[in-house]
Amino acid sequence: MQDKRKNTVAERVVRDLERAFPNQEPDKHRYIVEANKYSFYVFDSRPPEGGEGEWTKLAFAKLSYHDGDKVWQLSWMPPQGRWQKYGRYFDVETASLVIKGDPMGCFMGKLSPLANLKKGGGGGEG
Repeated sequence: MQDKRKNTVAERVVRDLERAFPNQEPDKHRYIVEANKYSFYVFDSRPPEGGEGEWTKLAFAKLSYHDGDKVWQLSWMPPQGRWQKYGRYFDVETASLVIKGDPMGCFMGKLSPLANLKKGGGGGEG
C-alpha cells in the first residue's frame, strides 16, 4: 500500500510541476519534468540550431522531499555541475514560484546553466 501512495504522490508532483512550467512554444522550447526515486527534476529542452537531430536537455532545478522535516529542498545547478541547495519550502507551488521568479538568477538567469543556451539559442538572459 505504501508504494501505491508514493506513486500517486509522485504523479501529482510531476503534474503540478508540468502545470507550473507549461510549454508555450513546444516546437521551439520545452520544459520536461522527470522523477527518480528521491527527487524531481525540471529540464530545459531546445532543438538544435539547424533543426535536425536531438534536442538539448539541461536540468536546472531539483526538488527533493524531506519527510522528517516535511519540507521540499530546492536545489539549482551552477556551472560547476554539482547541485547546490537553494532553499526549503513547505509546498511544491511555493518552490515553483521561486524558480519562476528566480530572484538570484540561479535557475533561468545569468548564473544558471541555461545562460549560455539562451545566448546561443535566441532567448534572453532573463
